[in-house]
Amino acid sequence: MDPLRAGDPPRIGGIRLLARLGTGGMGRVFLGRTAAGRPVAVKVVHPDLAGDPGFRARFAREVAAARAVGGAFTAPLIDADPDAPRPWLVTAYLPGRSLQEAVDGHGPLPPASVRALGAGLAEAIVAIHRAGVAHRDLKPSNVMLTPDGARVIDFGIARAAEAATVTRTGTAVGSPGYMAPEQAAGPGAGPAGDVFALGAVLAFAATGTGPFGRGAVHELVYRVVHEPPRLDGVADPDLHAAIAGCLAKDPELRPSAAAVLERLAALAPAAPHGVAWLPPPVASDITRPVPMPAGTRDAADGGPASPARRRPLVGGAAGAAAPLAGGAALTATGLPGGGGAEAGAADGVWVYDPKGTFSGGPVVLGDLVFATTGIGAATLHAVDRRTGRKRWSAGGVRSPGDLFPLGVAAYGGVVYAPGDDEIIALDRGTGRALWAAPTPGGYTLEAPVIGAGLLFAPQSDAESVVEAYDGRTGARRWVFDTGGFVRTPLMTDGSLLYALAEGTVFGVEAVSGRVRWRHGLGRRVEVVGTPAAAGGALYVIDTKSVLYALDAATGKARWTQRKGGPGSASPQTAVSVSGGTVFTGDGSRTVSAFRARDGRPLWRHAFPGRNPDGRRLLPLVASGVAIFSFDESLVALDAATGRVRWQAGGLTGPDQRPVLAAGAVHLAGWDAVVSYDPATGRLLHRRPRTNLEAENLTAAGDVIYWTDGEGLHAAKAPH
Repeated sequence: MDPLRAGDPPRIGGIRLLARLGTGGMGRVFLGRTAAGRPVAVKVVHPDLAGDPGFRARFAREVAAARAVGGAFTAPLIDADPDAPRPWLVTAYLPGRSLQEAVDGHGPLPPASVRALGAGLAEAIVAIHRAGVAHRDLKPSNVMLTPDGARVIDFGIARAAEAATVTRTGTAVGSPGYMAPEQAAGPGAGPAGDVFALGAVLAFAATGTGPFGRGAVHELVYRVVHEPPRLDGVADPDLHAAIAGCLAKDPELRPSAAAVLERLAALAPAAPHGVAWLPPPVASDITRPVPMPAGTRDAADGGPASPARRRPLVGGAAGAAAPLAGGAALTATGLPGGGGAEAGAADGVWVYDPKGTFSGGPVVLGDLVFATTGIGAATLHAVDRRTGRKRWSAGGVRSPGDLFPLGVAAYGGVVYAPGDDEIIALDRGTGRALWAAPTPGGYTLEAPVIGAGLLFAPQSDAESVVEAYDGRTGARRWVFDTGGFVRTPLMTDGSLLYALAEGTVFGVEAVSGRVRWRHGLGRRVEVVGTPAAAGGALYVIDTKSVLYALDAATGKARWTQRKGGPGSASPQTAVSVSGGTVFTGDGSRTVSAFRARDGRPLWRHAFPGRNPDGRRLLPLVASGVAIFSFDESLVALDAATGRVRWQAGGLTGPDQRPVLAAGAVHLAGWDAVVSYDPATGRLLHRRPRTNLEAENLTAAGDVIYWTDGEGLHAAKAPH
């Protein structure tokens, strides 16, 4: 971190710049502070790129796609302005050390740490690819080791510079020694190139040196294209094999990121959350406080605090609004457009009150939070995730009520929502209606699944039908009749759509609708409950309580296990996968855990009392414990043994699945939102609330969101 220099802008997009963090191929990165005191990283594009119209167009497209990237191991995009004189973007500031700095300072990581890191990075790459983005510049300096865990940064933006850079210099975007052979040869690298880079990054973590050594750029590029990787220093045989597979010269021979995730998650003792997975010297280095440059809020030095008048925030969320610079928490009131926001704006603490009763949401998609007001024909509200201000609202959206989560999805610059007998496409920036696609089979309340530029939706009245729509125009591309009741949610990896109908699981080509494979579960059995997908496998349960792990590419069974007694599986049965373990919960009061790699039973735990809905028994895995919401209490089981680690009772309201944010676990009850330390069960915070709507607590980054009778809330998660 270096001081600002003469000529550096004092502010970008209303964010005060405090220091220089570094310089990359696209531009300079600054440490900034928002008006509410939140530290952020601000990347400002180089002037020569800013003058290239082609670059600007690509930058705008990539920013739109990057907004959709989620996942536990990525740094979210907070804001961007592709149209500024020098385009810029803002992401969360991640204190800690880059992988490059950690290994340079402390030496290679031990095998267990590399396995955990690999699983987390693979999960991040899967999330990035799912949003239609390729990273294209994954390297040790783009992997941050933070007090909250490993994070991938700078995803999705390298492509914007790709053509301009090749035209100017004749070189490819990427980092020598980590870019794939096809990327070193020129532009056009895609997801397979990220897998290659992932293997190179893990080799560096395990040995302290990249797999193609050190040297001049032309030497590294030659080795990447023509020579085998140097993996002699990777002593662990499982890691050696996984890394070697990623580093295949031919992109067709590399595994997918999902396959790498499955392989490494099965080997990893824990996910790379927090710092416990790291060697103590590295963990201590990462958690050491970093001195922040002196700085004050905008209003303190004469800059405008807000377009609206501000007053202090009072109420249950005030304790979460303390800004880092020591200023008071702020709110904005009297905002135009029919809805006000009380906010510590960019600090992520606000209340949005549209003067109506919420009936669905919240759902966080990129920089927007969505919720509906009204029953039946509802109004969809799009609220700025950073400030709490209403971006837009649109009528004609169907409310999900208490039966389903809000069925909103987004891809690029378009938001998709269910209407009456139609799917509605809205402009993400303005809420303007782009098109409406009739669904003759009946309305759908579930969010459409997006892949290969298409929308896939089951029809609620035509129970056996799945339809595919062009994401740009709404034109129906194909209709597939499964011949049986279609269970939701649908799932896709972008190549295949996976549909479950009675006793058959289908793998359907996303583009054509042609059946690639089908797997029948047997006579007089049906798929039940909620399935799961992870690591290139689908996990489903049938009415005879048999758990199947099906290969997503071929439909062949990798393994099967009977998870309980006959008849214990029910429509409430659910499956969850985390850290190489498959968890199942059902109406038999039992949670079971199996090893994802081969199906070996690990443990079973019986809950006393009433039969729970299995969907409430889906675990949240953090700090080595699997946490369940059950019978108005939270129960934390040791993820490895199934033994009870702690239990927190006295919660009021229906059982809901907990969420994780800022290293803490959060749960909504009728009268409060409560937050606990996942390792010990210690109560961290209790926020009073007025009433509960079904399934309405969610988290994104370090902020939790919920609705109640006072509005849509956003609050910094205590930790």
